[in-house]
Amino acid sequence: MNATPNTAPARPAARERVAMTSLASAPMAANMAAPATIARAKNKLRPGTSLCVRIDSAGDCAEVLRTLHDEQVFYVIKARITPDLYGAISWATNWKTVDVDADKRPIRQVAEIDFSRGSWREKGAKVRVIAVRSIERHGKQLPLLNGADWTVQVFLTNRVDDANDIAWDYDKRAGIEPLIAELKGGWGIGHASSYAFMANHAMFLLKMLTHNLLDRYATERFPDLPRWRTPWRRRTLLRVPGRLSRHGRGRYLHLPPGSPLLTPQRE
Repeated sequence: MNATPNTAPARPAARERVAMTSLASAPMAANMAAPATIARAKNKLRPGTSLCVRIDSAGDCAEVLRTLHDEQVFYVIKARITPDLYGAISWATNWKTVDVDADKRPIRQVAEIDFSRGSWREKGAKVRVIAVRSIERHGKQLPLLNGADWTVQVFLTNRVDDANDIAWDYDKRAGIEPLIAELKGGWGIGHASSYAFMANHAMFLLKMLTHNLLDRYATERFPDLPRWRTPWRRRTLLRVPGRLSRHGRGRYLHLPPGSPLLTPQRE
């Protein structure tokens, strides 16, 4: 990719592979946009592979967009639907139907929106804005007030692929949502313990290390267990009720029947 500061990176050639990573919080997005982090990620890629990041609306930030562009990284980011963006979508007339129902009525349409935030222009970031409206999609998407039960999603990208393909590509990040939810619920990655960014980053890394250690322990020592989430692993392997007894010269740990841990165990 040979990109100048004010042009989008070239589209990856057909022979190239694109490595995807998905993020879902402002600290993660900001950290990913750091040039040093991007350099480390690129060093892990195979030759001929491009890096593309998918970020939720936390990535709708001029600094993040500009840094990703300058580092020649592809991105697909879900936009924050602000009043000015909503107005631009409402006035759009260039909707392209990409899916219909059994009666040949449109149920999914895409359009490129002529829109740019002031902060993007200040940073010199040229962003492609793609809107997708659907009748069958459910969730927190914003309804469009044009007489139909449309909901809309908006994506920001520097890729030149087909607009509908880019939208579907973003949806692939749904596979990481359960993992992010587990990390937030089981390990508290959504909580910041201080106002110091580096301290919060260190705590984030410690939580990730703890998660990985527990995952490795459970996988290697108890391969027959299902791939349970963290709360169930804690109850099964860590927070297990037991009774410690002494007999002769040894001490024994008695565990509940059915526990995957060996019972009784000798200390």
